Amino acid sequence: MQSVYKHFMGEDGFVWFTGVVEDRNDPDALGRVRVRCLGYHTEDLNDIPTKDLPWAHVMHSVSNPSMQGLGSSPSFLVEGSWVFGFFMDAKEKQQPVIIGSLPGIPQELPDYTKGFNDPRSPFSSQPEYAGTPTYGPYPVDDLDYDMPSGHGLGESDTNRLAQGEAAESHEALIKMRENRQTSIQTATQPFLETVSDSAVEETRETFDEPHPRDIDYDKVDGDDYGLYRGGLYPYNHVFETESGHLTEFDDTPGNERTMRHHASGTYEEIIANGTKTTKVIGDNFEIVMGGSNVYISGAVNLTIGGTVRHLIKGDYHLEVEGNFTQKIHKNFRRKVGAGESGGNVEEEIKGNIATNISENIKGRIGGDVDITTEGNETRINNGTFDMMAKSDIMLATTGGKLTLNAFSDVAIDTTSGVMGLKSGTTLDLKSATAMTIGSETSIVQSAATTLNMTSSGIGTITFSGTGSEVTAKNSGETNISLTTHTHTQDADSAGHAQATTNAPNA
Repeated sequence: MQSVYKHFMGEDGFVWFTGVVEDRNDPDALGRVRVRCLGYHTEDLNDIPTKDLPWAHVMHSVSNPSMQGLGSSPSFLVEGSWVFGFFMDAKEKQQPVIIGSLPGIPQELPDYTKGFNDPRSPFSSQPEYAGTPTYGPYPVDDLDYDMPSGHGLGESDTNRLAQGEAAESHEALIKMRENRQTSIQTATQPFLETVSDSAVEETRETFDEPHPRDIDYDKVDGDDYGLYRGGLYPYNHVFETESGHLTEFDDTPGNERTMRHHASGTYEEIIANGTKTTKVIGDNFEIVMGGSNVYISGAVNLTIGGTVRHLIKGDYHLEVEGNFTQKIHKNFRRKVGAGESGGNVEEEIKGNIATNISENIKGRIGGDVDITTEGNETRINNGTFDMMAKSDIMLATTGGKLTLNAFSDVAIDTTSGVMGLKSGTTLDLKSATAMTIGSETSIVQSAATTLNMTSSGIGTITFSGTGSEVTAKNSGETNISLTTHTHTQDADSAGHAQATTNAPNA
């Protein structure tokens, strides 16, 4: 059967072209661009304005499926890009296909009154394209829009980041160096010289954000670094967007690294030794809907300039195989059992506790306090010591003695009830000077065996009440009345004997 098609791609040969992209606003969003082709289209915009140029498809690589939103889309060609391709319709030349772009060295600004240029200029002769685009027009030189890459006229279209030391004039690298953080302080452990014999006073250390590209540009020509050694042409592969987003895959021998950089300055870089630097200019969010496992074999320094809020919905298990220190410059607040069900604090300490409190301790206990001390307990109070209970207080020893020793007075007072003193053997009451025993009503003294009252000095027993009696009993339980006895008198100072006095009247 004879084909109805007289002409199809390949039958009438390939027709190649080079041209300039003048429009990329494809109404069908297919990534097509309008191309003015050398030899096929005139530069006279009156004859063929940009809007009349055919839409050219852009051929993607085999790693890009180019369907159903898969792969990389749309194509990344801009107005002013020089491209190379062919016509699928060799005779009509209305179906161009672009298979690649051609870099160069732009020497002068375009003539915006002619074709083969980016038409998006305030000076464009095409009103529908004239304006001040956010990016471009291309090539750029001394216009309102400055390329993040720094590119202008008279230099290679290859990104400066891919040209070794020329990278230092790229805006992204300039800002990275300007905004590099240094002397970031690390934490120090508390110096507990008042309670610890092994207290160590640490000097606060700092760390610096690594140099971009692992290069301190101030030392490029010094002995430490020698010649510039990063991002050397042709080993560094750079992809940069119009706003300044970029990626780098640097294969420079000895300085292999990757870089992912946002126009804001947020970046992630991995250098040759595997060191990774992540810097976030704005806020950082990390959400993990599953589990997360992190292993760090070395030390971690975490310095936070603002407030930290740490909420754990489940359990929190912290295991420290070495020492655990906390150094808090202001207040420390802790609430256990903040939920509706309350909670407990359980603590087991297999060593010592040493504390030094400069000011006060205040506490309230809603229930009982049970403390068992297996050894000795010593308390030294340099001020007043008050103890009060609304019910009973008991001080007892089960195997030793109880000693109360006061520098000045000891006062024991009961508002009501009985105060009892009982000794298991002997009860000694002794005063270094005078002793006063007084009762607001009566005093009763009794002894189960012997009652001895002795004074080495003068003694006086005074009864102020009428009818007072002093009664004694002998060993036979017979009363001895003081009214039946006499008092023998000693001789006077002259040696004369004194008569015995009579017994008092009954």
